Amino acid sequence: MNRILSKYALKIGFGLCASFLLIFLHACISKEVIDRRTILFYIGSDSNGLDNGGTGDEPRTMINAMRAGWIPHRGELLIYTDQTNRPPCLMRINGKRNATDGLYGLDTVHIYNEENSADAAVLNRVIHTVVSEYPADSYGMLFFSHASGWLPEGMLVAPRSLVIDKGEGIQREMEYNDFAAAIPDKQFDFMIFDACFITDVMMMYELRNKTEYVLAASAEIVSPGFTPVYKANIMRLYDTKSPVSSVVTGFAQSYVDYIKKTFPEDDVNCSVTLGVIKMNEIENLALSVKEALGGVKLNESTLTVDSIQRFDRPNKLIAIDYVRRNRYFDLGHIFENLVTDQLITDSTYAAFQTQMEKTVVWKANTKRFLLRNYSDGEPYFSEYDGFYIKHHSGLSTYIEQDIYPVLNEAYKNSSWYKVIY
Repeated sequence: MNRILSKYALKIGFGLCASFLLIFLHACISKEVIDRRTILFYIGSDSNGLDNGGTGDEPRTMINAMRAGWIPHRGELLIYTDQTNRPPCLMRINGKRNATDGLYGLDTVHIYNEENSADAAVLNRVIHTVVSEYPADSYGMLFFSHASGWLPEGMLVAPRSLVIDKGEGIQREMEYNDFAAAIPDKQFDFMIFDACFITDVMMMYELRNKTEYVLAASAEIVSPGFTPVYKANIMRLYDTKSPVSSVVTGFAQSYVDYIKKTFPEDDVNCSVTLGVIKMNEIENLALSVKEALGGVKLNESTLTVDSIQRFDRPNKLIAIDYVRRNRYFDLGHIFENLVTDQLITDSTYAAFQTQMEKTVVWKANTKRFLLRNYSDGEPYFSEYDGFYIKHHSGLSTYIEQDIYPVLNEAYKNSSWYKVIY
């Protein structure tokens, strides 16, 4: 009887050990899956002046910087590129160093027929390909192209919107609402934009359900953008142990540190306006803006437009047959002016400020933007139409102006406008 019980107890013991072993192995496997992140680097640079199809183009320099900092087996980096004189393709950084340059190599995953990278359907297809063929528990997106944020197609000297391409013989741009619609909801943990004028609230509102955090600029990003920090920081973006917010802000801070260390304050390259936006707070921000404004319109009747902090350079970026006035303004500075002029109450302004702090979790700027000095030390404003940065809240917006009827209409048709009024 005792022997039978002992065998029975032994069998139970082995069974329990096997069960615990299975649980342990399952936990390890699950942890391995959770620890892996796939990042899509979407490059829309065909026909927009960012590349020439040769060895000196910006996209190739960026990719090489990433390859130089790559550490295999930490995740996947997929690169969609549509460049001059090359077929569109999807590539992947592999784990084998090239004998020629010592950098980790590139596998070509897909080669496509000539297509338009400014087509939202192309962006949508690329995202679905990456997700289905390189599954992970976490996804991030890096985006590189010319951009003009919320502006409708054709509003800058070199039309930008979010991508400009001449694929299939047709030049077109991808506007911000089409860009957002192409991205599945809750797809990305973060989106990092190496592109200009992205932090406008109209665009952020459209992206509110697509990602947890956005890193982007209120003004332009001066070339070569984030390229100088990719080698030392690309793998920072694969840190799944830390909160996403700290991963993104750490990457952003590395760029700011590089700029301020490399260039003196009066150098044109010392030009930064970055913000990290917590996207699930954007709707709350819209409600606080609605409450604060109480129907007050942001236009020339309520604001002295030229006194508000600007982020664009109209004398350089507007075609000669268009009027030259600013179109990107600091959101926080607008509300400072409204409360000073007693157009909104102190209490609603305080609530707005509190919500802004929840929404913009990190921001940084230099003191000047594309502004160098004459030899006598005086600022040379006309060279680049540069400006001082005295106000930077991390988000920008538009102010209606009579000289911009097309922009006024586009602004009123935005989802953001329909929520705040």
